[in-house]
Amino acid sequence: MKLFTNIIFILLLCSCAQQAALTGGNKDTTPPRIIEDKTIPEPLSTHFKSKTIILEFDEYVKLKSIKKNFFVNPQIKEIEVEERGKTIVISINETLKDNTTYTFNFGNAIEDITENNILKGFKYVVSTGSFIDSNFYEGTAVDAFTKKSIENSKVFLFDAKIDTLHKDIVPKYITNVNESGYFKFANLTEKEFYLIAIEDVNSNNKFEKNTEKIGFIESPIIPVSVKDSNALVSKTLLFPQIKELKIIEKKYTFPGKLLLIFNQKVDSVSLLSSASKFIPVHRKHFSDSIEFWTAALSDRLLKLEVSSPLFDSIKTISLTTSSPKKIDSSFSFKEKNLSNLKPGMPLILDFDHPINTIDTSKMSLLMDSTKKNIDCSVKTEKFSLFFPNNKQTKYTFIAEPGAFNSIYGFTNDSIKILITLKKANDFGSILLNLTTSDSTKFITQLLKNNSLVHTFSPSRFNLKEKTQFLNPGNYNLRVIKDNDGNGKWSSGNFNIKRQPESIAYYNKPIEIKAGWDIEVIWDFK
Repeated sequence: MKLFTNIIFILLLCSCAQQAALTGGNKDTTPPRIIEDKTIPEPLSTHFKSKTIILEFDEYVKLKSIKKNFFVNPQIKEIEVEERGKTIVISINETLKDNTTYTFNFGNAIEDITENNILKGFKYVVSTGSFIDSNFYEGTAVDAFTKKSIENSKVFLFDAKIDTLHKDIVPKYITNVNESGYFKFANLTEKEFYLIAIEDVNSNNKFEKNTEKIGFIESPIIPVSVKDSNALVSKTLLFPQIKELKIIEKKYTFPGKLLLIFNQKVDSVSLLSSASKFIPVHRKHFSDSIEFWTAALSDRLLKLEVSSPLFDSIKTISLTTSSPKKIDSSFSFKEKNLSNLKPGMPLILDFDHPINTIDTSKMSLLMDSTKKNIDCSVKTEKFSLFFPNNKQTKYTFIAEPGAFNSIYGFTNDSIKILITLKKANDFGSILLNLTTSDSTKFITQLLKNNSLVHTFSPSRFNLKEKTQFLNPGNYNLRVIKDNDGNGKWSSGNFNIKRQPESIAYYNKPIEIKAGWDIEVIWDFK
C-alpha cells in the first residue's frame, strides 16, 4: 500500500511540472572550415610527392555531386575522393608531373552533415616544384544568341590548337562557368593556351556535338599575373554546331495533315508525291516543324520525296495514312486575334483544314443592327474579315451553316462572334533610329516576353522606321549582323573555325505606354 501511495505521489509531481520543448540551440549556418595545420600536406605546399592528401575540417562533412563539382587542374585521371568523418581523403594513383602546380577544385561539393551548409568554391593547391604558379585568366562564356549564361557550361584550356574536339582529346585545365557567365582560371603557368567552352549537359567533360553548344577563341590566350583594369574581359560565345538536317519524326493526321519534325530549325522544305499534292501550312517564324495539307487519303503506304536547301540530296520517306472508324465532319476554327484587334487589322479565323469555298450570302456583319458589306479574303486555312473605316468599335459576325466549306467536304456549324475593336490610343508606337559604321547587312528584331513581335530588314548603315499599335509593356530590341545574307541568324562551325553571326541587344527594356510615342536612337557597333 505504501509503494502504491509513493507511485501516485510521483505521478502527481510529474503532471504538475511545467512542460517545455527540447531545443538544440541556435541553428548552424556556417559552412565547414578547413584546418590548415592539420591538413596533410598543408595548402600551398611545394615539393609535393605524396600519393595521399588528407583535408581536415572543423566539423563532420559529406560530398555531394562529386562528378559534377570536382576536377583537378592539370587533370589527374587516376584519382579517388571520399569523406571520412571530419576529413576528406584524396588518393592519387598515378605519377604527377614535375614542377607543376596542381589545383584540386571542389566547387560546391563539400557540405556539413547537420544543416547542409555548403563550402562554396573550395580549392586545395600544391606544387611538385619549388613554387606555386600564380598566373590567372578570366572572362565570360555565354549563349551566342541570348547572351545569357548556360547551365552546366565549362571552359577548357589546351596546350595546342585543337582542330576537332573528340573524346580522346584531354584539356590541360578545366573550370566551371557561374550563373552570370563568369569564369576564372587560377594558378596557371606562364605560357599560351587555346580556349574552348562547352555546354556540358551530362557533366562528363566531353563535347557531345549533336546535343551541346560550343564556343572558342581563335587566337591563343595569355594568362596574366596582375589584373589590368583597362583590359577588356574576353567573351566566348557558345553556339549549336551546324549539323546535317535530319527528319526525326513524321506523322499523318486524318483527314489530310502531314507533320514533319526536324533536328533543327528549317525555313524551306518541299514535298513531292505522285499520289497527292501538298500545301505547306503558313508559319509566322522559322521552327523545327512543318505541316502540310493534302487531299484525304484512305489507308495506304505513302512514299514522299522531301527536298530542302539544307539537304545534300533529296530524301525519300514512307508514311502510313489511316482514317478513323467514326469521322467528325465539323469544320471548326480559332479566333487568332479576337482579344487584340488593332485599328485597320482584320479578324482572322484560323480553320483546322484548308478552306475550299465560302458563301458570303450566309454571312452577316452587324454594326448595332445595321448590316455592313462583307469584306474578306481567304488564304489556305485562314479567313480574314475586314471592318468599315469608321469610329464604331463593336460588331457582331454571324455565319450560317455552309458559309465555310473545307477541301475535305466538311462544313461549319452556326457561328456568332461578338467583336470589339480597340482604339488607337489603347496602343503606343516606337520610332527606331538605328545607325552603324559597319557595312554588313543587319536584321532588327523587336521582342516582347522573348517572343518575336516584328522583324525589319533594313539597308546597310541605318534603319529609320515607325511601328504603330504596339500593346503597352516592356519590349527588347536586338540586331543580327547578317553576314551570309540569308535573312536569319546563322550559327557557327567549330570544325572550320567560323564564329556565329554577331548579335547586339539594346542596353535596356523599352517601355511602351498607351497613347505615347517613343523614339529609340541607337548607334551599335
